[in-house]
Amino acid sequence: MNGAIDMTSVTTGIRRSVAVLGLALTFTVLAGGHVTAEHAGVPVGGCPKSFALHHAHAAHEGHSHHHVGNDEDSNGDGYICVKHVGKNGKNHVHIDNNVPVL
Repeated sequence: MNGAIDMTSVTTGIRRSVAVLGLALTFTVLAGGHVTAEHAGVPVGGCPKSFALHHAHAAHEGHSHHHVGNDEDSNGDGYICVKHVGKNGKNHVHIDNNVPVL
């Protein structure tokens, strides 16, 4: 050897580093989205009077009742508003929490 750098090994090392960083970034983004959906932070809006704030995922547990309205979390904060109505509260009215919080 005359002190020259083997460019093949350098290129292979760079490619491996880029691949590892790409995988790490992908897993970080995917895990971050999962954490946001499962463990909602602070709600960005409130509920009208007579509605209660609930985690969007918790509103569907049990299913021994009838859902009325749109239970989609339109603002993406992980919360919706729920109101129990009807005989024995078996009907649940769902709306997104979009009342401005002052």
